[in-house]
Amino acid sequence: MAELRIARLWDTGSPRVTRRAMLGSMAYFALAACAVGPAPTSSGGTSAAKAANLVDEPKLNFYNWTDYIAPETLPGFQAITGIEVTYDNFSTNDEMEAKIASGQAGYDLVVPSDNFLRRFLRSGLLQPLDHDAIPNLVNLEPRFVEADYDPGNKYSVPWAWGTTGLAYSKSQIGGDVTGFDAYDLPNAEGRSTILDEARDGLALGLLKLGHDPNTTDRKQLDDAVNFLLSLKKKLGQITSDVIEPLTSGQVRLAQAYSGDAFQAKDTSEDVGYAIPTEGGLSYVDLLVIPKDAPHAGNAHRFIDYILGADTGAALSNVVRYGSPNAAAKPLIDKDLLNDPLVYPSEDQLKKLPFTKDLGGDVEARYADAWTKVKTG
Repeated sequence: MAELRIARLWDTGSPRVTRRAMLGSMAYFALAACAVGPAPTSSGGTSAAKAANLVDEPKLNFYNWTDYIAPETLPGFQAITGIEVTYDNFSTNDEMEAKIASGQAGYDLVVPSDNFLRRFLRSGLLQPLDHDAIPNLVNLEPRFVEADYDPGNKYSVPWAWGTTGLAYSKSQIGGDVTGFDAYDLPNAEGRSTILDEARDGLALGLLKLGHDPNTTDRKQLDDAVNFLLSLKKKLGQITSDVIEPLTSGQVRLAQAYSGDAFQAKDTSEDVGYAIPTEGGLSYVDLLVIPKDAPHAGNAHRFIDYILGADTGAALSNVVRYGSPNAAAKPLIDKDLLNDPLVYPSEDQLKKLPFTKDLGGDVEARYADAWTKVKTG
């Protein structure tokens, strides 16, 4: 068996580790038998011809969110191609961005969220995809081909997608959870959380006040900061670590990524999830190839592999996120596919936009606003 090297499988020290966390012992034991190794280092500038040579060096260096893969995905790819996969994990977009921006990481594939894709493109950190090398692109849902973050999939292919909403303890919350008013419930006080991500956390405040979560209006952003500073007095934490706190009963209400909520629900039937009446955000995590990838040809092969119907369905069935793969839909668990919280209706999707690229200046404004929330 070709080598798989897995790093930080259970790194619970980072604030956002459980966005992709706790997929269960099956995934752990399937991968933990493989050796653990450090992140690969770049040899410093591979020619395009060598990067595309799949025979010369059958290797792939893959950097993904912690616990965000099916146990059979990488072994299946290796069995089909003979390509050795070095698989490392990160817990936040910021952590991943710093490593890729250094130019020394040597990764062939990384999985940023859609709002970080624009930052990568502005910094010239990615190479365009060769669509001729990815025939399974035809399997994508039109929504993910026409998306504003990368029209036509010039630089990216979606890995999985979900929504931001409210996860809660059905037995302990003491009231209905349909919108952000749930934070006012007495049983939620001191036992609730909001996400530790600037765009997601600020979106809660903006949506609660009736504003566009992609606003560029300074006053609306200031209003959201003031609302969140008031709400902060009722919170237990600002954190993206929600799965274990929800399943243990430590947290009764959490702004959460849908996939994390469903993973928590798989562990405890007491966990519920609601898309707020005020709305939320859709997000998508993306496969991209860094500009200095040493094995870009192999990266294209993996992208095509993950867009296969069987592979895409297996991924969705494990991570419990929505699949962008239309061809995989007939093979996805019916309870998952028919769940309107996983696959919202067209009317609901209108209230669940993707985060828009607001430009460097406005993104910096959001970052400053979020600092005020966290330190205020």
